[in-house]
Amino acid sequence: MAFLDILNIPGLLGTDLHAFKRANIYDKLDLGLAGVVALIGVSVLILNGFSSPLTCVPAGCSLSGTSTNCALDWTYQSGLCKNEVLSLPDANFHYLLVVLALLLVGLLTVPIYWGSNASKELFDNFYYIWAKLKNGDEECKDVEWKRRMHFVLDQLKSGNSLTTRYALYHGVALVLDLVALVVVGLYTLNFTDLGLDPLGLATDGSCSNGAFTCNIPNRNLFKWFGVLTSLVLVGKAIVNLKCLLFSLGLPGLFGRNFLIYANQLNDNSGEGIYNIQTNPIMVLLHTLLVVLKLIFIAPIQWLVAFCKFYARKTDGPKEIIKRLSATNIRAEQKETKKVEKEAKALETEASGDDDAAVKKGDAKKEKPKEIEKPKEEEKKEEPVSTPLVARPAQNWSDLFFIIDILSYNIDPCDLILFMTKINPVPGLENKKVSVDISYLDTTTTTMVVSHTDAGVIEGLLDTELATEGGLQIVGWLEGPTGIMWSQKTQDNPKNLAFAVSLGSTYELVSAVYGRGRMLARLQNFTFQCPQDTKKQMKKYGQNIPLSAFISQSLFQKFSSDQGSQQKNE
Repeated sequence: MAFLDILNIPGLLGTDLHAFKRANIYDKLDLGLAGVVALIGVSVLILNGFSSPLTCVPAGCSLSGTSTNCALDWTYQSGLCKNEVLSLPDANFHYLLVVLALLLVGLLTVPIYWGSNASKELFDNFYYIWAKLKNGDEECKDVEWKRRMHFVLDQLKSGNSLTTRYALYHGVALVLDLVALVVVGLYTLNFTDLGLDPLGLATDGSCSNGAFTCNIPNRNLFKWFGVLTSLVLVGKAIVNLKCLLFSLGLPGLFGRNFLIYANQLNDNSGEGIYNIQTNPIMVLLHTLLVVLKLIFIAPIQWLVAFCKFYARKTDGPKEIIKRLSATNIRAEQKETKKVEKEAKALETEASGDDDAAVKKGDAKKEKPKEIEKPKEEEKKEEPVSTPLVARPAQNWSDLFFIIDILSYNIDPCDLILFMTKINPVPGLENKKVSVDISYLDTTTTTMVVSHTDAGVIEGLLDTELATEGGLQIVGWLEGPTGIMWSQKTQDNPKNLAFAVSLGSTYELVSAVYGRGRMLARLQNFTFQCPQDTKKQMKKYGQNIPLSAFISQSLFQKFSSDQGSQQKNE
């Protein structure tokens, strides 16, 4: 079990408890193709043995087999000619396949993405919220639990650890696949009769200066197993390339459909809940800058941080004290200016008292001069708004990485409904019977029931189910004659049509379905068909809206209540 946990095979096969959904179909296919390469390598090793067989005979035997030397046993001579006749592909092809299989399968043991506790912890955090909300636990109604949920979701929105690790893993796997494909392809060309030998590894098949002619019995076996391995490696490289493109975060491409859905979600004020970059060129440029920064700038930053870490160890207490913050320096400057202003004001008052007696005698002769207003030494500082950091694009966030990964194993409709539970967006349960649009067709006494629109979530679900007919409303009427099943209308498949009897009371039971599964249960609705529809037909025509029934029913109920009260009095 420890070896399986290191290889993370339970996670890849979908049996890893809380992280059961981490692997999509492409991850499982990548593991399966690596296993096929391992199976091919083991098969070639068993069929060929540890040493490639070689058969050598005198050169004349290839032209005529009548010589007595041709009947002798040349096994010893064949062993001497191995080093001279066997090329590098002939001698080592079976070992090459085994080594490549070990590398491809052994990559899973490197804790880049699979087997990493950091990756598994993020999936476990999401799974905890997913399980609670999906099961509708009472704990979800607790305010403190909702706060913890938003803390976890904020961590998933702001982090991009999963995308980075996933891209790094499949990038390394893709490079390894391409290198293996090139090497196997060159070896396979050496086994063919096309004369293609780019590396010049082929030999002429002669030994001892042409005295012996040698033949490799398993050369044809190597050729066909080489072709098969090359095809498997091509498929494996395509799978890893698809997974690598998944990490780019291109909305709507390579399995990132939920980035498109999230971009359409708005809060109650009409602002977007998520910041999704939908321009593919900008997404590619951002990815390129991140890769270049990781290759060229990140190592320098790590080196500078490493140097600063040890440089701060030698700082004395005086140097630490001198590092005053900009806020403290600014406050001290303001305090100094304030003290200087108060001192100047005191000096002005003192000089005014000394000259008061002299100016008193001449006050009558001279006109009083206007007292000059002291000029402000400094202008008042204009208020400056606090600069805010722009919201980063969330194409590479862990939240949408997990949701898009889960969409391969879980119905995307459930994930769309999950987003209504973690965001202030109305869900399908808000759909109600539209009394203004629903109507009674008096010619056939058919009640056509229509529901209100649930907003953006209904639009997203219709988009997801566009190839399967969109959302469907399923329901029936419960009346005096029992259950009455609905029929679809041609103009709108979401409308329900029932053949009703005038004067009867019915209760509508309905739900929203998608892909044959119930997505939301709608509230029951009770109405009463009028006994006489002549008045309504004069006012509304052939199709009488359901709102006319409700107003009439309420009026009749109110009149009956008033009549019963008068009798009791």
